[in-house]
Amino acid sequence: MGYLGIAGVGIGSGLFHATLKNYTQWCDDLSMLVATATVIHRVFTFDKSLTYTVVHGAILIACFTAFSTWHCIKDELIMHSVIFGIMIAVVGLKTRSIINARVTDPAVRKDVRLLTAWGGLIFVTGFAIWNVDNAMCSQLTAIKRTIGMPWSFVIELHGWWHIFTGMGAYIFIALVEYLTSEEAGQPLGTRFAWPVGSIIAGRGSETKENGNESLEHVNGSGNSIENLKHTNGNTNGVVDGNGKSTGGVKKNR
Repeated sequence: MGYLGIAGVGIGSGLFHATLKNYTQWCDDLSMLVATATVIHRVFTFDKSLTYTVVHGAILIACFTAFSTWHCIKDELIMHSVIFGIMIAVVGLKTRSIINARVTDPAVRKDVRLLTAWGGLIFVTGFAIWNVDNAMCSQLTAIKRTIGMPWSFVIELHGWWHIFTGMGAYIFIALVEYLTSEEAGQPLGTRFAWPVGSIIAGRGSETKENGNESLEHVNGSGNSIENLKHTNGNTNGVVDGNGKSTGGVKKNR
């Protein structure tokens, strides 16, 4: 559902930017809340009963419908931004608690926490850029016209908002899918698309090196045991003067 939600954001955003109509902006705004609501529903119901899952979903739908109706009638943006920020914070806090409960391996937990931190940082950066763009749209437009192309794109904050939040949203949706599945607690490996591989590449190499060192240590211990057995065998295999094995250690008298 999370991936369908983020696909819906792409469709709604595409409609708005292609038409610049008021009603298509509602598609853009509300699709963000729908996508986040699907993630909230997942993190709070993945380990619950079917009845709880259905009731929780019904409550989310009712709350979302009420807010969406009010949002469209009043044509406001402030409460939309506030609600969206609160929903993201709820997802972040719940994700952290799931990590503590379901990821027990210290190395894997370190990777997951690193990924969570980067995902949160990327998303919050995009969210901040979006709010700056909303508050200073006129001033930024004047600056862009003064600079001209091609460098004016650098302060095209609305574009950066889409890039940053798209990356952050993917990281969290993929992370929630991992944490709420049977694969939770297993090494992350290459199960995620970019930019996750770049974020945990160094940690993955470090974990692999530690694993190789441990394996070499085990092999070394095994060789020592084999050498010990070989020595004991030679000691126990003492031969007497008649060419027969005594089966024990020959003592000096």
